[in-house]
Amino acid sequence: MSTFSVMHAAAAAAVLVVAGCGEAPDGPAVEDAASGEAPSAALERIADGFIDLNFERTPELAYFGYADLREPDHARLSDISPAAQARYEAAEDALLAELEALDPDALETTADWVLYVSLLEEMTASTGVRVCQRELWSLNHMWGWQTALPRVADAAPVESAAQRAAALERWRDLPDYIATDATNLRDGLAQGYSAPKSVVRRVIAQLDALLAVPVEASPFAAPARKADGEADFVADVHALVDSEINPAIRGYRDFLETEYLPTARDSVAIDTLPDGAACYAAYLRLYTSLPRTAQETHDLGARTVAGNRETVIALGEPRYGTDDFTEILARNNAAPGNQFASEAELVDYSRTVVERAREAVAPLFAALPEQAMVVEPIPDFLRGTGQSSSYQSSPPEDGPGTYRIASDNWQEDTRGGAEITAAHEGWPGHHLQIATAYGLDGLHPAVRMARITAYVEGWARYSEALAEEAGVYSPEGYAQITRRAWPARGMVVDPGLHRLGWSRQQAADFLMESGRFTQERADDMIDRIAVIPGQLTAYDTGGLEIFALRAEAEERLGDRFDIRDFHARILENGALPLLALREKVHAWIDTVEAEDAATGGAD
Repeated sequence: MSTFSVMHAAAAAAVLVVAGCGEAPDGPAVEDAASGEAPSAALERIADGFIDLNFERTPELAYFGYADLREPDHARLSDISPAAQARYEAAEDALLAELEALDPDALETTADWVLYVSLLEEMTASTGVRVCQRELWSLNHMWGWQTALPRVADAAPVESAAQRAAALERWRDLPDYIATDATNLRDGLAQGYSAPKSVVRRVIAQLDALLAVPVEASPFAAPARKADGEADFVADVHALVDSEINPAIRGYRDFLETEYLPTARDSVAIDTLPDGAACYAAYLRLYTSLPRTAQETHDLGARTVAGNRETVIALGEPRYGTDDFTEILARNNAAPGNQFASEAELVDYSRTVVERAREAVAPLFAALPEQAMVVEPIPDFLRGTGQSSSYQSSPPEDGPGTYRIASDNWQEDTRGGAEITAAHEGWPGHHLQIATAYGLDGLHPAVRMARITAYVEGWARYSEALAEEAGVYSPEGYAQITRRAWPARGMVVDPGLHRLGWSRQQAADFLMESGRFTQERADDMIDRIAVIPGQLTAYDTGGLEIFALRAEAEERLGDRFDIRDFHARILENGALPLLALREKVHAWIDTVEAEDAATGGAD
């Protein structure tokens, strides 16, 4: 996900008065004695290098919300060879060493501080996960090449002759890319690394779906569909898909079935891989931005789940006449008014919720971004393969953001659940936060590339509750019960599976207890946890932090607390590591208290 929009006047003023956030007092920049380079200038150079390095490594970034950061190279795919990985790591080490040599107290502005803490967290966490050797077990049904590259094929421009030539050059390289991935996976098997068998089967199903469609309908033939009237180019693309790309996909698929699957691991736990414990700790740091252990994460989640359970019973007992948690959720889900009659009704209803949510949440913010969001189903070739609903960002100048809804199991979806997911992905969730972040003034664009998942997903989890506060959910109250049954369970089940010895069925039972999952959907979630270790803990790790900061601000500021100001403080610097966010909000509270004391409490 990408991050960063409009910093309104109140937020901009607050940036200037926030203290204790690592910014230096006003005055001339302090120069590095050895190089003569001012720390702020050095930081900007490092940040520019960070962007350059990531675009060099992954030119496809241009189609995932970052096209405005560098001139896209439409002719290249990522180099996923071990040699390229080694070059990237060496360059990242050099940048991180330069960053660590800077004195953060010598930085001049809040924007410098935001850039510093974001890059430090991103590169520190990135170097930490190297222990996982992920390139050796990269097989992934959630965002493997077979799910990501079709989006590239659809997004890259083909309007000019040069762009069409670049497209042909890029996709002629796809068979070599696929072959390199297979080589990496073979090397992984030789060293004891593999993806779980259940995940391998999901990827095979995705590849079968890619191969099942006619050549002209292939996702990799998207450039031809966008170049109507360019007969020679269309013929070249179709020939490339038919004679080179599809055979490469078929060979990769057969490799997975005949060679990889028999040797793949049965367990989903990362503990079964070399250095599994260290790998999981590194992933927790990457996704939560906190130095919290697996056991600590589990225990905090368990306490939160217990509290949520009590609230569900308190809400459900008067309505359903029982204090049985499972029965309350079952009756809530089965209520006739909580059902959909068709897949189209689910999609249309989600669109309606998105539209009303924008208006409903507006009073809770000083300003809303102008960028629209649309709701579209996931692509056909991903249906039935365990894909989750997600938000796809794009720079505002490129059009609306997109909520990609996984509507293929519509019979199991509920209206309450659809309302919660729409709030999470749209208003006031991901779309509001990311569209806001795109236009923030003064921040270096490298901040957008820092993967602070706990902030991004934490805001979306907080937004589920905020939507209820704003009156987004229907008055029947289905969402109010459903919303409280799931949160924090990811903090329990993720470390439970990977580090605390949970069986697959134990995890499935815990997921199903929330009322959100059938056995099939629980299996989908378990395989997601398997290939993205630690990520599911980010939602409530971040959400609980934002809830706690709001509660502290409300208690300390009393009548001076303004929800719009609080949200401005959370949103005004894009995605921050959680400890930095805490420091920033505490500084704001201190400032308001000091102002209050100076005026004797008068308005």
